[in-house]
Amino acid sequence: MVPLPGSPQVPCFPQCVEWILQTQQSNGSWGLIQMDSSINKDVLSSTLACVLALKRWNVGREHIKRGLRFIGRNLSTATDEQSVAPIGFNITFSGMLSLGIEMGLEFPVGQTDVGRILHLREVELKRLIGDKSDGRKAYMAYVAEGQGNLLDWNQVMKFQRKNGSLFNSPSTTAAALIHNFDDKALQYVKLLVSKFGSSVPTVYPTNIYHQLSMVDSLEKIGISHYFSTEIKSILDVAYSFWLQRDEEIMLDVAACAMAFRLLRMNGYDVSSGTSLGSNFPSY
Repeated sequence: MVPLPGSPQVPCFPQCVEWILQTQQSNGSWGLIQMDSSINKDVLSSTLACVLALKRWNVGREHIKRGLRFIGRNLSTATDEQSVAPIGFNITFSGMLSLGIEMGLEFPVGQTDVGRILHLREVELKRLIGDKSDGRKAYMAYVAEGQGNLLDWNQVMKFQRKNGSLFNSPSTTAAALIHNFDDKALQYVKLLVSKFGSSVPTVYPTNIYHQLSMVDSLEKIGISHYFSTEIKSILDVAYSFWLQRDEEIMLDVAACAMAFRLLRMNGYDVSSGTSLGSNFPSY
């Protein structure tokens, strides 16, 4: 949904719009359907996001119709507390639903159902409004795509990383670009599209986390001694990142915890006294 700079009616990444047109499932959805054919909140959210993108550029009329019918059939999933939800689902999905209504989309559901879902965002935002912590601010920025003009986008951009992204998240970075143009953010998204093509990963980069996970797995199954050279190389890099307080480790809770444990276990001098908590968004 990012517009071409200087041409708001033209998509900056038409190949991504074309990817949406080519990848709709036969049931009208976008996303990975479970083996038991059940619909989860991630699929529901992905489908609505794709419908909004097509509506934004006025393409794929039949795709939009099929997507809306899918959402209508499965909207009850959005309020199912037993269904696993992506981080910030109540805010992002409700925000997208509200945007869709503003864009003139007609959802084949009753007003009561729509009102119930929109109410979820209100409840979530009210719950967070009294929290003045840095973690709360980071969380609100992370789920920015569900808040639109409710946010101060200049405040959101305070969480921009050196690579131009927000939280290494292409979707959050793209949402920021729609509301508040930033050249570094645009270059980050352009890099991803040039590297991966018309569809990009949900998080990028994640290299150090995956490398540490590999080391962890090798140690747990007891064959790490066969890969001692490779493991030392990975841990040396991780230790360098640790000493520099590099955001690749320090701004990722899982990567930071794993790096601390593995470095300690392998004799590296890392201190538990370092104040890391202020770096972590409270998800």
